[in-house]
Amino acid sequence: MPERLKQIIDKIGDWWKRFSTKQKTLIVSIAAVVVVALIILGMVVSRPTMVTLITCDSATQASQVKDLLDGESIPYELSQDGLTFTVNKKDEANASILLGSNSIPSEGYSIDDAIDGSFSTTEADKTKKYQLYLESAFADRLETISNIETATVTLPIPEDDGTIISQGQDTYASVILKLNGEMTDDQAAGIAQYIATEVGNDDTDSILILDSDGNVLFSGGDSNSQTGNANSQLALTSKTENAVKSKVKDVVLGTDVYDNAEVGLNLVLDFDKTDVTDHEYYVADGQTQGYLDSESSYESESDGGAAATPGTDSNDDTTYVIQDNNTTHTTVSDYSKDYLPNERITTTTGSVGNIDYDQSSITVALTRYVVYNEDALKADGTLDGMTFDEYVAANSDRVKTDVDPDFYTMVSRATGISENNISIVAYDVPFFQYSENNGRTLTDYLQIALAVLILAMLGYVVFRSTRKEEAVEVEPELSVESLLETTKEAESEQLEDIGFNEKSETRLMIEKFVDENPEAVASLLRNWLNEEWN
Repeated sequence: MPERLKQIIDKIGDWWKRFSTKQKTLIVSIAAVVVVALIILGMVVSRPTMVTLITCDSATQASQVKDLLDGESIPYELSQDGLTFTVNKKDEANASILLGSNSIPSEGYSIDDAIDGSFSTTEADKTKKYQLYLESAFADRLETISNIETATVTLPIPEDDGTIISQGQDTYASVILKLNGEMTDDQAAGIAQYIATEVGNDDTDSILILDSDGNVLFSGGDSNSQTGNANSQLALTSKTENAVKSKVKDVVLGTDVYDNAEVGLNLVLDFDKTDVTDHEYYVADGQTQGYLDSESSYESESDGGAAATPGTDSNDDTTYVIQDNNTTHTTVSDYSKDYLPNERITTTTGSVGNIDYDQSSITVALTRYVVYNEDALKADGTLDGMTFDEYVAANSDRVKTDVDPDFYTMVSRATGISENNISIVAYDVPFFQYSENNGRTLTDYLQIALAVLILAMLGYVVFRSTRKEEAVEVEPELSVESLLETTKEAESEQLEDIGFNEKSETRLMIEKFVDENPEAVASLLRNWLNEEWN
């Protein structure tokens, strides 16, 4: 490898040496320009596109926005006055939803296209165009969220006819989302809060979000209820059951006694809403009565007795007033005081979706895997007189076992359901493990042989690629003069008689030379002919 690398470097050096100094300077200059241009292009392409997120009205609002963006690790840039925030275009949707969830409206949409029109364009037309623009803008913003593929937004903006009623109406928003993943209730609630903030609603009561399958992700009518975002009793029941199942599995499997647990629930939830008002009266400490609220008194005196006939009858006789004890004297006194005792009024609103523990029940099926190892059974003598397959056939059925009473207590305390409403069954399920020393089959040996063969071939290829090539010695070419001298020496020597079919060593050498070097022989003949011609 180092020799080959050195050869490549040498070739590059030879190629570079072929150019003149002027050519080398030109090549270096062009390469430098290309590199600088690529660097500038990369910086321009990779530079993020910044868009205005919000222009704050005050430094207090700017501080809140800054804390929110820093808390979610969203990069941003601030203007010199510290009121305008710009973010990367790819983070615009998340940042807008973040601000909307905290009741901070982001930068308003540009409505130049919506209000642009001719003199014949009415205010109703402009309102409709503005509504269509907002619907498109909301859809575009929502589609930038990772788990939303497409979004359709409808905003029936109430008509402003100048009345007080129309000014207090909320804008309704219906959103249909095509999802490419799961959406949590918190995320759906955040999107609803964002839309409500952007359209100017005080709450999310007028927001409805559906998925493409018609499932309700968020319903504004349920936003203030204690069921949260569970839009039906079935959804809330399913959530509660999953929570209870998780608790049961955690406590049961946490003992490491069983390997698996399946939980069945008959969970009864109370969806009746109950309001209870309690009035409690009491007096302050150290007093026997409350504070005086009002006081009144009444006193009256009167005298009475027998009298003459009323009317115009004349008094014929002279009368004298004589004390005859037939008169009465009455005195009336009435005193009234009203006191105000302290009063405590307690209003209790019953929560919706509470578990009725007395009516609910739970069933738990526990499984414990029992491993039977063939080698261990052979060692302890269990397989004496029988094969492992026979043992498997005789013990393959699962066995019901007794459950420790402590498990009933654990499940009851984890769920709140009475032990009388808890049923637990447990089974031992056999798991048979055959011996690892049963001998190898023909297939195993073939696989081993094939692996060895492949490794040998790879080793040979690596060895051949790393071995240095031996230099082939080139035999020196036989010159014409050497051949002539050899021929003359051979003719001067006395040779033994050779048979008709035998060839001398010199003749064989000449024939070999002619076969291997026909061009040299042709050149020799040409030289002879030229010498004879001259």
